[in-house]
Amino acid sequence: MLGELLQLQRELESSAIPGALQPMLELQLTVQQLKVLAIVVTETRGGSIQSLARTVGVSLATMSGIVDRLASQAMIERSADSNDQRVRRVVATERGRETVQHLLAARPELGLPLLSRLSLDDLHALVQGVRALMNAVREGVA
Repeated sequence: MLGELLQLQRELESSAIPGALQPMLELQLTVQQLKVLAIVVTETRGGSIQSLARTVGVSLATMSGIVDRLASQAMIERSADSNDQRVRRVVATERGRETVQHLLAARPELGLPLLSRLSLDDLHALVQGVRALMNAVREGVA
């Protein structure tokens, strides 16, 4: 049963690739800028340019340029570190968080056009299955 479910998941994901890629193709961000934005969005305190450069594997000068371009698009902003005023933290703006969320939510295989074609019984079964998955996720996080 698990094998069949995993195979169905792979098929569903493969069929959704074109729709899932569309939001990425519409972005005016380079791959490195997207990487940095994704990292900053997940950091609650933000990151320093130095730590971001180390994580992404680029020089401080390159990271500074990436941060400048993201800031010019209002995706991130710099702020002083509360512990060390010499350090500037890079934090995501609301626009930056929404951009990443929009990319992650781009799941056309679960969109209304497809779901509306399912029978009521199939929708009930799907809701039950998704609830079970969410419970497993919550238990794994706790």
